[in-house]
Amino acid sequence: MEKLIQIWQNILNFLKGILPSYTFALKAEDLEKKMTQAFPIKIKKLIFVFKITEPVIILPKGSVDRIGIGMSIKVSIPGLLSAKGNALVEGEVDYDPDQGEFFFFDPEIKEMDIHGLPRRYGEEVGGLFESIIRSTLGDMSIFKFDQNDKKQKIAKRLLKSVKVEDERLKIQVGF
Repeated sequence: MEKLIQIWQNILNFLKGILPSYTFALKAEDLEKKMTQAFPIKIKKLIFVFKITEPVIILPKGSVDRIGIGMSIKVSIPGLLSAKGNALVEGEVDYDPDQGEFFFFDPEIKEMDIHGLPRRYGEEVGGLFESIIRSTLGDMSIFKFDQNDKKQKIAKRLLKSVKVEDERLKIQVGF
């Protein structure tokens, strides 16, 4: 058994030496194409109606494992009030190797600024918005390997790492 393990390790080391690794570098615009299909989001929670539009992917300059989504928010109580603002939600990038798909995972509100909302509704709206974000953006697809592209088909099985660096989502594949 040990001899078989040693042979297998030698084969893997040989393949690592001859097969290069490859990095897909995706810009924010590439990720937005997939994500914008889910917008606008319009949900009624209690007495409030939330409309979430204009998603913008934010890939930080430094090397991190989280990405951001900026968005516009409109909160209303039909017939009583209407308030608008913006929010920034951050989340991790999760990968499903069976599907070859990357997801926005574990969203967390980093900033939320809504103008025209009475202070007495602030905490309640914040909690409801967080609930909406977790249910609609948690596990939202942001990129899927194209099975018609030979490089991406191989990459689906040989993922080495995923990181945000230089304002790009860098997906490294290889042995």
